[in-house]
Amino acid sequence: MIQVQALHRSTSIAPTEQGHQRNQSLNVLAVHNTQNSPMHRTLDIYGIDDNRKALSQLNQDKYHVLIKKNHSGNSDLTHGAYVSKQGEDGYGNFNWLNPKGLMKYQTPDVAVISFTNKDQLTQLGETYSKTPLPDFLTKVLNAEACLDTDLYRRNESLAQFVSPIDSTQHGYLISPNTPYCDAKVLDAYVNAPETLKNSKHGIILCTYAIHPGIQSSFLESRNHQSGSERLEASQKTPQKMIDEKTQIDSLTSILSLKQEHLPQLEKLRQETVQHLRNVYAVNEHDNTRMFFHFPVAEKTATLHLHTWVNKGDHPLNEPRSFDLDAIIAHLKSGKEISDLVLDRNGGTYFLPTSDSIKDISGIPFKGVRGNVLNLPL
Repeated sequence: MIQVQALHRSTSIAPTEQGHQRNQSLNVLAVHNTQNSPMHRTLDIYGIDDNRKALSQLNQDKYHVLIKKNHSGNSDLTHGAYVSKQGEDGYGNFNWLNPKGLMKYQTPDVAVISFTNKDQLTQLGETYSKTPLPDFLTKVLNAEACLDTDLYRRNESLAQFVSPIDSTQHGYLISPNTPYCDAKVLDAYVNAPETLKNSKHGIILCTYAIHPGIQSSFLESRNHQSGSERLEASQKTPQKMIDEKTQIDSLTSILSLKQEHLPQLEKLRQETVQHLRNVYAVNEHDNTRMFFHFPVAEKTATLHLHTWVNKGDHPLNEPRSFDLDAIIAHLKSGKEISDLVLDRNGGTYFLPTSDSIKDISGIPFKGVRGNVLNLPL
């Protein structure tokens, strides 16, 4: 242990300081600041680390996470997590990522899908066209009993149809994304939807494109026109068959979108914003996202828009999320959606290994690698 004489404090700071407090010796146990400067030598004397560089990095992380941990310090994913994204969420503002989403994306490894040319995307589009509508959507259109139709019966404002601008365009059915909501949350959608934006759950909607040729007793009951082709969930009718009968191509993913769909997409955006205001009391102060996923699984291969309000997201979900505004802007520029897909991440997409997308016939699956897009837990 060495003795180092302390520097005098300025009398302008401590004018009443007693003389015996000056020129005293301090015990210095360790020197932490190696740079040879007067300031660092002063900090050494008082045993203070100059950790400004480390402190300056505390708010540089892209994501800040609050999560429950056990006594061993391991994160408990079953309770979800509160996430704040740098540059997007306000200081100290955290949004909840529910357990289902957290456990899906917070994984050691990911599946790698890499598109290198438009032919691969054309083949994937053909595969999607051979799939039927999701069972629940067919049941909704036929007004058959299911979780979603029961929800609309309890509060009809939860389902809104964005009608097509002409007979060649798809309409869009806006409604809560029920698979990600438990019974208690669904009760809140029914009884007090305006409270959800300030709850930890936020608002999660899913909007499906509805082919104009499909018959729907549900839409007709709400004074909307529908087509002549009645579907049955048990028959698994390929969407391509509807296309051939009506001479109107189904919208199975963002790959189906063209310049001719721009007016309907702009109407979709406008009426979604109005729906959020009218039903959920959402305003400009809320964090609202509207996006499509790509690529998608065959079982969900009907174009659908996700709308989130005040909801946390996972880094692995973001690269395959295409904002509605970005889609509209890209189409307005005269470019094809395939260009947007190939430009994003160099055409490479990372997915949970549990996702069935990697198993689609002909999709360019490149194997499994470590997940570098995990949240810092």
